[in-house]
This record gives sequence, C-alpha cells and structure tokens, in this order.
Amino acid sequence: MNKRKEALLKALKGPDSDLVQLASSALEKIEMRENLSHFAEKVTSGEQLGKLRAIYALGELKGQVIIDLLGSALNDESEDVRSAAVRVLGEMNDPRVLKLLVGVLKDKSVMVVRNGVEALGRYNDPRLLGSLMQMLKNKDVGVIEMALEAISGYGDKRSEAAMLYFAGKGNSKLKATAISALGSMDC
Repeated sequence: MNKRKEALLKALKGPDSDLVQLASSALEKIEMRENLSHFAEKVTSGEQLGKLRAIYALGELKGQVIIDLLGSALNDESEDVRSAAVRVLGEMNDPRVLKLLVGVLKDKSVMVVRNGVEALGRYNDPRLLGSLMQMLKNKDVGVIEMALEAISGYGDKRSEAAMLYFAGKGNSKLKATAISALGSMDC
C-alpha cells in the first residue's frame, strides 16, 4: 500500500490538474480501505442513516472483502438498507455478486426485488434468464415490467412463450416490450 501512496503523492505534485484530481480520488479510496473496520461497524451495527452512508461510500471500492461486507447488509432488517446494498452491488458490474443478486429476488420487500431485477438486467448473462423468467410470475407489476425488459434484451428463444403471452396481455408497457422483443429474438 505504501508504494501506491508514494506514487499517488507524487502525482499530486504534478502539473496536470486532471491527474492531480485522479490521484486525490485514489488516495481517498486507499484511506477508506485502511479504515474498512469503521465502515464494517457502520454497516453491521450503526443507525440506518450511517448504514446507508457507509454502503454508498463502499461502492467506490472493489474486491471480495467489499462484496462480502455489502452482502452482509442484504440481511439487514431495513428494506432501505437492503435496497441500497443491492443497488451498490449491481453497479459494481462484478460477476462475483451475481449469486447475491439472485438471492435478493426472494426478498419480502418489493423495493428490494425491483432493485435486484434491475441490477441483474445490467449483466445480460444467459445464466440469469431462468431467475429473471421466474420474476414474470411476481405479483408486483413493476417487478414484471423490469424483468420483461431485462429478458427482452437477451433475444433468447427460450423467452418466446413469455413474450407471446405479454404481447397480448398486460399493460401497454408490457405489450410494447414483448412485441419489440419478438422482432429481435433468435429464430
């Protein structure tokens, strides 16, 4: 870590203001990582606002330790805390979070499930198609809309029956998504 700090401190003294800004930001992240126990304490035992601040701050960092820490927030009693953790995990664009995100699809909170579907929709990973297809049976129309939107991006023939169903039934957004998907789907 000291070599990293030395390189960044050197960059702070350089003439290029863009590089100085980047070095400053990188140093902040190193300091956050050095104080990770503080963030871990906030996420696991702080009050709600502190938990939320810590979760969003951790979104600036990468790695398995961060994923594990954010994953622990998925068990919080507050749906706001769980939702924040889902959003941050989803924005990481790291395949190591997929299992955690699939797990939140079973959460009792519609808000958490919607955030989970939205996050999974960013990955466009065919392994997720089954989990997303299950969300088409959800009671919440918002979850269904988000799942159908995510699934439509795959163009996968396995979703044809669902697209045919929603092309004829559901609200106008569901119909539009399904009809559009039918035109771009694999044969």
